[in-house]
Amino acid sequence: MSDSPAAIGDRIEALVEEEQALWSESGELGEESHARLAEIRGELDRCWELLRRRRADPDAPDEPPRVPDPPNDLDGPEPEPPHLEHGVHGEDEPAPEPDVPRDIP
Repeated sequence: MSDSPAAIGDRIEALVEEEQALWSESGELGEESHARLAEIRGELDRCWELLRRRRADPDAPDEPPRVPDPPNDLDGPEPEPPHLEHGVHGEDEPAPEPDVPRDIP
């Protein structure tokens, strides 16, 4: 949809009217109506986002550029491997727990 802000506003109004008509139906909404409401909500979200971009920059593309997710630094570094070369523990012994004090010769 590469329309002007006025045309996008008209599309939003039409979708809102359709949404209100579905909600004003007497009785419970059927599966088809629920599916259509979900489509309308998705389309409204896209129209509002496009309208905000168009108001900020009339030459903005229809879809915003993909921004990669930042690295997750909360996981912390990889665990340190056992230091077999320091003689703290042997190859067949389990690595000591980090919070348990031990006597180091």
